[in-house]
Amino acid sequence: MDLLARARALAATRVLAEVSPPALVALAARVRVHALAPGAAASTRRDGSDAVLVVARGEVRLGDAVRGAGSLLGLDGALTGADPLGLVGVSDAVLLEIAVDDFLDVLAEHAVATTALAQLLAARVRGADA
Repeated sequence: MDLLARARALAATRVLAEVSPPALVALAARVRVHALAPGAAASTRRDGSDAVLVVARGEVRLGDAVRGAGSLLGLDGALTGADPLGLVGVSDAVLLEIAVDDFLDVLAEHAVATTALAQLLAARVRGADA
C-alpha cells in the first residue's frame, strides 16, 4: 500500500477525516501496514506497547461486531491504557498501525481531530446510557 493510499485510509476514519492532507501524509509515512487473512488474529498491542489500528481494507471481527474500512480500533488502550483488543480477520484485511505517541501527537496538533474524537466518545457514552 503506497503512501497516498495510506493517507486516504487514515482520512476515511471519523477522527482523522478533517486533519490537513500534509499532516495525514506525514502520519501515513510513519504507520506500519499489516495484512490480515481471514481467521488470522491481531491485537492492538504491538511489541509491548499499545497501538491504534485503522482498518484500511476488508473486515475484522472485534467481539461480536464486524468492523470495516474506516474503523479506528484501540482508542481505549491509547487513551487510558485499557487492555489491548484482540481481533480476527473476517475477509482479507489491511490494517494500519499507528503508534500511540504518533496518534496523541496528531490530537495535540490538530483540534479538529480532538473534537471528532470527543464527539465519538460522547456518542459511545450516550449509547451506553440508552
